[in-house]
Amino acid sequence: MLNKIKELNEALPGMMLLDFLYLCIGELVILLFIPNMEYAVGLLAGVLYAVFGSFQMSHQIRKVVYGRANARKTYLIGYFIRLAVMIIVFAILYIFHIGDLLCALIGMFSMKVSAYLQPLTHKLYNKIKKGR
Repeated sequence: MLNKIKELNEALPGMMLLDFLYLCIGELVILLFIPNMEYAVGLLAGVLYAVFGSFQMSHQIRKVVYGRANARKTYLIGYFIRLAVMIIVFAILYIFHIGDLLCALIGMFSMKVSAYLQPLTHKLYNKIKKGR
């Protein structure tokens, strides 16, 4: 499974690890300081959306680069798919009162955090791997 993810985009495993760490740290902070499950569920929903968005964008990029698809059309369709899923996630959280919308938005930022930190963690991983 890890090889399939690397085949899609070699940066994805590192990003998923960082998303998981972001989720664990966020949930720990929420459960220690604000013991409200709505906040925890909102953060979880946001991070899950971020993981979905990372996979979806990687698939779109691969489709354009290797499948020679029309870049503008592919990226635009991908954007609207991610936007629709985001609206659906927000609607479910709001209508059923199962999660906090602000925490979901904070969870969605895990995609940005993992994308910016991924090169750093990749370097660290390579140093550890060489040290063995």
